[in-house]
Amino acid sequence: MLFARDYDFSLIQTTSKEALKRSALLVCNNDIRKASELYEFFIKDMPNLPDVEPVPTSTLEQMKDAAVGIFNWGRENQDQLIGVANMILNMMGKGPISMPAAAAAITEVPPAPPVV
Repeated sequence: MLFARDYDFSLIQTTSKEALKRSALLVCNNDIRKASELYEFFIKDMPNLPDVEPVPTSTLEQMKDAAVGIFNWGRENQDQLIGVANMILNMMGKGPISMPAAAAAITEVPPAPPVV
């Protein structure tokens, strides 16, 4: 019987086709016929399942992505952050933080030096 109660279905991993095949064999105690039936039962509803497990990103890459996200969020919300800081400084009786001035546009480019 394929779906008997003595099988531990919590061992089924559906992260990739390869993991599903291995876990089906494990659950079915290396009975290939039952494992292939179990595999087909699961795979028919998951056509987009990847063939192998995706490679996890390294810890350094995760830290870099998190730092870039934090700095981008700070850059996007700079006005609100300065507004909150000004509100706190005003409540404490200190002066507000000035907004960073935009660089002035260059109006005239000096001529290039002569080539000797």
